[in-house]
Amino acid sequence: MLRTVLYGGLDMRTALHDQLLDAMAKHPADYAPWGAVERWADADKHYPDCSVGCKYFSALEGKLGYDWGVCINKKSHRFGLLTFEHQAGVDCFEKA
Repeated sequence: MLRTVLYGGLDMRTALHDQLLDAMAKHPADYAPWGAVERWADADKHYPDCSVGCKYFSALEGKLGYDWGVCINKKSHRFGLLTFEHQAGVDCFEKA
């Protein structure tokens, strides 16, 4: 069964996208719904994610690279892990 995930108006209804969502590691420091961090819960805090140009987000090749990559920030809880672009960022994001 394919789930529909809308990001930026794009319909990401693909079997591979769904498989990657299922396969990716989840961590409490990830943004909800994958982790416990509620984005924008604190109006005074900045909540970036990989999609806004993190220098440590190494995008996959091809169309998957629009949404998927590997974190190469050695200080991040996502280091070396397959990462969805909206999954993480707080406390590990650095602008490219």
